Amino acid sequence: MTVIFTKGDIFLTPCQVIGVGLSANGRLGVTPFHTALHDRYPVFISECGKRGRAGTLPPGTLWVWRDGIPWLAGLVVQETPHAPARLRTVEAALLNLWNDGPREGITSLALMRFGDDSEWPALRGLLNEYLSRLPLPVIVYDEYLPGVAAEDE
Repeated sequence: MTVIFTKGDIFLTPCQVIGVGLSANGRLGVTPFHTALHDRYPVFISECGKRGRAGTLPPGTLWVWRDGIPWLAGLVVQETPHAPARLRTVEAALLNLWNDGPREGITSLALMRFGDDSEWPALRGLLNEYLSRLPLPVIVYDEYLPGVAAEDE
């Protein structure tokens, strides 16, 4: 299916699942998106930290959290929040999403951009390549704009 790239508030998405880039150590970056994620899903953030400390978030894995609406899908794409999102790690996470997403019951996905500005062009191409093969609608948010509905949904 087609992947739509847009800007806006991912928490206003009509999609069943919000995809979030995670770090293997269970810590999140300090951005407006991560602050909003913490405010809306504090138990997810706590569990993410516990799993990171326990070493159960290996790079390249997928973790689906169903204790909220929309669900969250954590794609472990970094070692730490300040480490680069390596293409091979992102590719492994996307392959896990492709393989396990249907079994996990994912029917539509909104994914928040991950990586920094220098990494984003390569990551965007990789996301488009892999996510367009998924048999479900996918919206990728290039930029988090709180309270602003995405234009292309």
